[in-house]
Amino acid sequence: MISRNRKSAVSGFTVAIACLAGLLLAASTLPASSALDRPGRRRDALRESLVRKMDIFAANYGDTDWSSAVGALLASPSDPANPAFISVPLSLANVYLNRYESGFDKADLERSVALAEWVVANHALWGRREGSGAVVSYLDITVQRLNAECDVGGLDLRIGDLWSAALQITAEEAEAVAGTGRRCGLVLVLDACLQSILPYPSEPDALASRAALLAAAAALLPEDPRAGAWGRMAREIVSSVPATSCGASDSEIVRAQGALSFRLSGGEVPDEFDSAWTSDGGPIVPCPAASSRSYETEGPVAAAATAESVDLAIRDSRVVAFTLSELYLWIFPPGSQCESSDGRGDIVPGQRAASR
Repeated sequence: MISRNRKSAVSGFTVAIACLAGLLLAASTLPASSALDRPGRRRDALRESLVRKMDIFAANYGDTDWSSAVGALLASPSDPANPAFISVPLSLANVYLNRYESGFDKADLERSVALAEWVVANHALWGRREGSGAVVSYLDITVQRLNAECDVGGLDLRIGDLWSAALQITAEEAEAVAGTGRRCGLVLVLDACLQSILPYPSEPDALASRAALLAAAAALLPEDPRAGAWGRMAREIVSSVPATSCGASDSEIVRAQGALSFRLSGGEVPDEFDSAWTSDGGPIVPCPAASSRSYETEGPVAAAATAESVDLAIRDSRVVAFTLSELYLWIFPPGSQCESSDGRGDIVPGQRAASR
């Protein structure tokens, strides 16, 4: 029998380490163990391995022509499935930020900021409907990373505006979920019930999306008088996500994003967001389907001109989302790239940004 571990000592971070162990065993590109004789070198090698995994997405989709996909969004701005596509620009934004943190090319930082700005500017195309909570959570995590950069040159004002806009969107979306919506089929829709042009979230994904949104709002806006209610509702909703140990949906990624919002804001992750699973008294068991996520695209894509090609890009973008939310940012939180290679402490987002 599979059951959830409610002990606070068992957290999503523990599962991240368990998943990571399997990932590293399969990473043939890592240096030999004799070259990893210092903690700093081991951390650097680990960071580089995860960054290389995520970079494949930009190698395949960084120069893709998205005009057909964006045209479809503009033609159906109220489509309830539009949020699915936004995982693509947000994943690209995070990969370009990885590149900037590794190579310090301001062009990569500029591209990351521009992609996040596009998501914010086009909130009307994906917001206030089922699935938008996962987008908000991913956007907040992305902008938190940008806000914690130690050297952003002349992009301070743009990043500051992004942060303010992201928080405003978070509050608006959280209030919409906390209020009353109407139903379209089996799931709640906050905007319209139209024919979907993109993959539509399953019920577990929809529940996890709402929980991640409310978690982000509670964690990032603690002084808002609604924060307590948002946090309670987030815990209630995430507890209702079907208890499957290794489901095929993306609910575990989205739940990890909700947990990460608490973690990156300096708070404790509620037990309800613990994605660890145990078999009666046994050890923690990571989900094989999640830990083995891999890209389906085999090389660079010139244009995403069909529904099938867009769907494929969305699925591949979730490899980046998984790597970030389940692994990378638990071990290397925003701002940690500003430390020396031997640094061991956690960075609290906002402190680093305030000092730049």
